[in-house]
This record gives sequence, structure tokens and C-alpha cells, in this order.
Amino acid sequence: MQMPQTGQQIPPRNADTVKLAKGASIILAGRLMGRAMSVLGQVIIARLLAPHAFGLYAIGWAILRIVSLLAPLGLDKGVIRYAPRYWRTDSSGLKAILFQSVGLAVLSGMLIGIILFLLAPWLAVEVFKKPDLTPVIRWFSLSFFWATGLRVAAAATQVSQQMQYAVSVEAIIQPAANLCLVLFFYMMGWRLVGAVAAGVISFGLAFILAVSFVRHLFPEAFASQMKSTLAVTELLVFSLPAALAGACNVLLMWVSRLQVGYFRPASEVGIYQAASQSAVLFGIIISAFVATFSPMIANLQRQNNMKQLDELFKVSTKWGLYLSLPLFWTICFAPREIMTVVFGAKYASGALPLVIVTIGQFLIVGTGAAGFLLVMTGHQNRWFLISFVMFVVNIILGWLMIPRLGLSGAALALSVSTGVLYFLGLLQAKSVLGLWPYDKRYIKGLIAAALAIGVLLLLCTLKIPSPTLDLFLTVTLSIGVFGITLLLLGLDTEDMQFIRLVRSSSKR
Repeated sequence: MQMPQTGQQIPPRNADTVKLAKGASIILAGRLMGRAMSVLGQVIIARLLAPHAFGLYAIGWAILRIVSLLAPLGLDKGVIRYAPRYWRTDSSGLKAILFQSVGLAVLSGMLIGIILFLLAPWLAVEVFKKPDLTPVIRWFSLSFFWATGLRVAAAATQVSQQMQYAVSVEAIIQPAANLCLVLFFYMMGWRLVGAVAAGVISFGLAFILAVSFVRHLFPEAFASQMKSTLAVTELLVFSLPAALAGACNVLLMWVSRLQVGYFRPASEVGIYQAASQSAVLFGIIISAFVATFSPMIANLQRQNNMKQLDELFKVSTKWGLYLSLPLFWTICFAPREIMTVVFGAKYASGALPLVIVTIGQFLIVGTGAAGFLLVMTGHQNRWFLISFVMFVVNIILGWLMIPRLGLSGAALALSVSTGVLYFLGLLQAKSVLGLWPYDKRYIKGLIAAALAIGVLLLLCTLKIPSPTLDLFLTVTLSIGVFGITLLLLGLDTEDMQFIRLVRSSSKR
């Protein structure tokens, strides 16, 4: 199939699909590269520090990620929703949105950082019962305002619809800088402190670069006088519920790790952190489509083009599932091999928690962008209520299961909560918006999936002595059988477009 040439008229439906594929391919390629560096950094830290010290690092890192979700106050979503209103039409209004969003986020992160710096001894001793956690929390608290500012500044670059800027600073530059600094500090003899300091500095570098990108993309805003045409209260009225809903969703994963830190020794926190690293790869896949889809949702709703919105919902969900299935099978059929080969034999006990967490993450991909559909169409309060209820359920389940079942209990509590949450979001998208992500195009995928599972079951009957070889064969067969079967059955037109754009983005 020939791709439309520059200047050639593209049918609206096809044009939106191409736009979704192009943006998602850029984000997916960038985030996979960044995630690979991030996971590599975690693997190196895990191997250098051993489970106990890595567990302390994991608790501090979890606190940082939680703060980076809550402290921006949802302004990363607010700037995407409101800035396009003024872009290219009102430079002073655009400047107000950019400065208010980034400035409030930085101020919020700074205040939370000061509070946690002061509370670090109490948290380490009274909450986690680990006195040597105090310096870790204090070091990480120094990066809070960098991390929150980075999230909003990177989101602001997406207003230009040039996704490579946000991907560069968040998904590539920050983890790459972190990885290089971890190795540098380790060679200097800084072990745990060096790993934490690497995170602090890398977020600072990424934030400074993100601000420079915003200035580059919107020079007219920086050259104009700021006349606030949008009240801060209006910005926050939208942003806060959206932020709390998104925070509840992601906090399910991070709070689960903190609960493990509360009930179990630091070495088990390190094992659970390692297992979770593999499972969150699913989040990269769904976020690639959500980041591109989100601005399109608001535009299509304003045009009352629900038919096209439904089509993009179906296409994005299908692509997410197709990309996730080989990874899902690999983890389910070779979990011990993954933990042993990637993290080392000391982490092999994380195999079962890895499978359980993976099931919950796969359910998120399977429901597509249902939650973001609710948020970007003005139903953020509804999504927040559902998210908050399931967040509380997750805490209760973790409190009940972790003391009895250990790491598997934490993983089970997490998967049950996330599965129910996104299933309810899917039902709400159908009930409120009349949108549903599945149609007959999935039949080909089901056939290919059944054949791939059959081949992997046959592989299980062979007793392969080498974990590395077993993992290699599982990955190869998962991708090969599923992909070749889809090709033989015939890919849909939009699938071919997506493959071309992913290859092009990867090369760039």
C-alpha cells in the first residue's frame, strides 16, 4: 500500500489513523529505548548493591515516583487541554498557561520536598522500621521539584504535536543520564548514595532541557507580555480531579511496593522491585497510544465526531494488544528464567509475583484508553471516583494478603484492583460515551494467539537445561509464531501503516 505523499489529500478517517500511528510510533520507539536504559540501570544497581541496599533504594525511588505523580497537581494534563486554545492565536494567553502550569508544579514539588526532607527520620524509623533509609529519602527529596517540573514541561511540548521533544527528555535523556551517573559514581566508590545522587542530577538535567524545548517551540509566548486570560482556579478545577485519578491508577503499583517495605524485609522489597520492572513494560505500550490519542479525543469530541473517536479507540486498543501479547506470553511461560537471567539467581523467587503482576498490567492494555477517554471528554470526576475506590481496595487487599502470602499477596492485590478498575472504566466508556474497543478485526489476532500458545506449550514439554536458551526460544517463538500467523492471515490497512511508521521512527 502506498503511503500518501506530501500535499496529497488524505481522507479524514485515514488521516487521523496516520496521525495516531505516527505519534504513537515515535513515543513507542523512544520510550522502549528509554525503558531499556532505565531497566538496565535498575539491573546494574540491583547487582551492585545486593537485595538489602537495593530494597532501600527501591523504597526511596517509589516515594519519588509517587511525588512526581501527585505534586504536578494534574497540570501536565491541564496544559495539554488549555494551551491549544491559545497557541498561534493569543501568545500572551499561551504564556500564561505555560508559566502557571510549570511554575505551580515546581512550587508544589519544592514544598513537598521540604516536608519529606524534614520527615525522613520519622518515616524511616516509625513507618518502615529501617533507620538507614533516612539519608535515602532525604537525597531523593532534593529532586522532587525537578521531577514535577519535568513532567509538566514535557507535557507542554506535546501541544506542538511534535512528540519527539517530550520523549527525548522524559524517556531517553533522564534514564540515560541516570545510567551514566550510576556507573560514574560507583567507580568513585559511591554505592547506594551514588545511585540516589544519580537520580537527583538526571532529573535536574532533563528539566532544564525540557524548559529549553518549550522556549524553542513557543518563542512567541516568551517574547510577549503575560496577560492571564485563564484563571488559575479554572486550570486547577480540571487538572486536580484528572491528576488524582491518574495518580490513583499509578499509585496502585507504587503503594504496593511501599506496603511490601512496611511488612517485609528490605531484601524482599528489592526482589519485588525487580519483578515489577519487567511488568511495567506494558505501561510503555499503552502510554505510547494514550499520549498521542489524548489531544485527538478533545478535538473529535468538540467536533461531535464520535464515530471517528470510536474507530481510533478500536485501532489503538488492537495495536496495544498485538504489541503486548508476545511479551505477556514470554513472562507467563518463562518467569523464573527472566528473573534469573536478567537480575541474577538471588532474585529467582520473584517469578510468581512477576506473573501475577503481569496479568494485571496486561488487563490495562486490553481495555485501551478507556480511562483517558473519560478524562478528556469531561468525565474526569467519574473516573477519579472509580480510581479512588479501587485504590482503597488495593490498600485493603494488600494489608490483608501481604502478611499471609508475602510478595505473591502484594502482586495479587495489585492485579485484582487494576483489573477491576480498568474493566469498570471500559464499561463506563460504553455506557457514557457509547464507545467499545472490540470488533471482528480481532478474530485474526485470536487465531494467531491460539497458535502461539500451542507452540509455547510444546516448548514447555522440552526440558531445556539453560535458562538463557529457554528464555531466548520463548521470546523468539512468541514473536515469530504470532507475527508470522498475522502476516499470513493478512494485516489490516492501518496495521501496515503503523508498521511502516514504527520502522521509520526507530531509524530516526
